[in-house]
Amino acid sequence: MFSKFIFAHPLRNNDALTVCEVIYRMFTQFGVCKTLVSDRGSEFVNQCTAGLCKLLEVTQEFTPAFAHHCLGACERQHRTLNERLTAHVLKDKLWETEINSVTFSMNSSVNSSIDFSPFEIVFGKRPKFPVFGAHFNLNDFHPNMQNYFSELTDRLKTVWEMVVKNAQYSGEKMEENANIKLNELKGSIGDYVYLQRTLTGQGRKFQPLYDGPFVVNSIPSPHLIKLRDPSGKRKLKSPVHINRQNPVSTSSDSNSESSEHEIPTEQDIQLQNDNPNPLRRTSRVVQKPIRYRDENFLSELSSCDGAQEKIKRILAKKPHGSSFLYLVQLIGEPAQNAKWKPLSELPPKAQELIIARPPPLV
Repeated sequence: MFSKFIFAHPLRNNDALTVCEVIYRMFTQFGVCKTLVSDRGSEFVNQCTAGLCKLLEVTQEFTPAFAHHCLGACERQHRTLNERLTAHVLKDKLWETEINSVTFSMNSSVNSSIDFSPFEIVFGKRPKFPVFGAHFNLNDFHPNMQNYFSELTDRLKTVWEMVVKNAQYSGEKMEENANIKLNELKGSIGDYVYLQRTLTGQGRKFQPLYDGPFVVNSIPSPHLIKLRDPSGKRKLKSPVHINRQNPVSTSSDSNSESSEHEIPTEQDIQLQNDNPNPLRRTSRVVQKPIRYRDENFLSELSSCDGAQEKIKRILAKKPHGSSFLYLVQLIGEPAQNAKWKPLSELPPKAQELIIARPPPLV
């Protein structure tokens, strides 16, 4: 998290045993870490990972469910990795052979938030390439290794101090930009709230977006709350992020400004029904097409049984003696039920349209 140094391992599946094997492999290569932070995926929330962390005395922490921004540093690296692997997937689908090159390019690139590359933060120098003469020579070793390690330590200390300064500045800037769009949710223990659901499957557009109501049981941090079901049917063990809650408006909040995301309760619905003022309806006028608005063109025609018919459009014409017959489609009828009519039986507007824009001859 400090250096933004990334490791990527291609896996055939993401079950618990496979992921634990990779984590243990990294522990044996770089040493045991202090804290393992992850989301609440099934490959991390299981007995295998919990047993490995307990055996090696590693604290395992999780981010709230459906709150990916809580682990934004990792998610941003995932986005960059996916973008750079896309070209290889579209080309030959052998992305696992190129993943080491992609991760090396990411570790060698300067991070915009800290102004240093992850490689330089970890090793205290920039990676060598053939262009810069990366050749092995015994004369390049420092004659005094104690001075060499002292210089390396001073160099790393200077780099780390600048990284901390740049990271704090970029973090404050990101926090300031995020707070502009943030709607602060105020609440206390005992309040009723609705919980936002993650809609999946067919018909999700017609499913309710919120579930509940639930009661706020505790507030472990300014960003997390623990809920409980007042009916006792469901058990919510994990805390949820405050962005997923929606407070229930009550009568005590009538004097305060109501949020646009508040869900009305039964009391609010009853108050709305008792309000004598009518609801405002939309003033938008939906206009019909021109052929439906033109009464002259849609003149009524008398059929054989005396019923009244209206013309929708003229499809074609064909010779009939010294004149023509016109194929007329009626309103409410499909095109295959069109009828042939002489010019004398058509309304005046239709006759003018035939002269101005003759239908195709068949």
